[in-house]
Amino acid sequence: MTSTAPIPPPLHRLDDQPDSLISSTDVNWLLNGAMDQDETKPEDHVIPPLQPESAPTKNNKAVPWYHTKLTDLDPVTRGILETYSKIPSDRVIPHVTAIREKAWDVYPYPCIGQFLFLNLTINLSPYYPQLVARLRDSDQTLLDLGCCFAQDVRKLVSDGARSENIYGADLYGEFMELGFELFRDRKTLKSTFFPTDILDDRDLPLRGLDGEMDVVYMGLFLHHFDFDTCVRVCARVTRLLKPKKDSLVMGVQVGGLEADKKPIPIPSGGILYRQDIKSLERVWAEVGKLTGTEWKVDARLEKGKGFGEKWQIEGTRRLGFEVWRL
Repeated sequence: MTSTAPIPPPLHRLDDQPDSLISSTDVNWLLNGAMDQDETKPEDHVIPPLQPESAPTKNNKAVPWYHTKLTDLDPVTRGILETYSKIPSDRVIPHVTAIREKAWDVYPYPCIGQFLFLNLTINLSPYYPQLVARLRDSDQTLLDLGCCFAQDVRKLVSDGARSENIYGADLYGEFMELGFELFRDRKTLKSTFFPTDILDDRDLPLRGLDGEMDVVYMGLFLHHFDFDTCVRVCARVTRLLKPKKDSLVMGVQVGGLEADKKPIPIPSGGILYRQDIKSLERVWAEVGKLTGTEWKVDARLEKGKGFGEKWQIEGTRRLGFEVWRL
């Protein structure tokens, strides 16, 4: 690393924290919200949010995006849980259901309620095979920004990427901690994770990566910001990248057949701002003006699981993109 700002220490791999499966008994405990008096929830490594957000009602499961049962687990994810995490096949569903219940109490995002965090997104990119080959190189680095459980990090690592060159950051440190419970790799994964606020220019851990990343990945992240804030976020992201041709920003977000004219408040808190391909191109044109750089946008609107639900706005699609520095 060449940055003078400090790189944050890993948030994980603590030898005194065993990777254990969560049983069906634990699932019932979590679903029912009951706990024996002599039991305590582990709080030692819970990291609070770094900025205030609108506070949805905790444990409100009477919303359309809360699914009580997992009925269709992505076979790619199941393969990672069984092979990489070494979870017996008959224990996968109870294990991930229990983790989901814990995550719902952190923040009730639709992707948590619908189990969509189990549907990997990074491998949906047409560039994914080249990305994995790129990250097998000891000189190539990637930051998963807004990583949640860092499930896409596990996909990369299981496919051969060098985990020590991969970083993950999220507003909620609790989600990253739950990622270690989900994938049972606290002692083996060499990636570095840290909580961050992309909108806080004083955020030292993030500043420590400025100019060091070859790739920044943003999965289901940018739709939380309106157009102007999206420009600001993407301009900040460019500072994380190595200042050279073919540095790459890639990701997926909630999009639409037509871009929203104004942000849409959502019941889970915050906003939804759906972009189409043209509006995403405008974002990066503005980023180029602000930063004195040039970018090529490759993007596509797709149908997919969790996009086009009855409770969603008509025309909702998955927007995938790769943005290359020229």
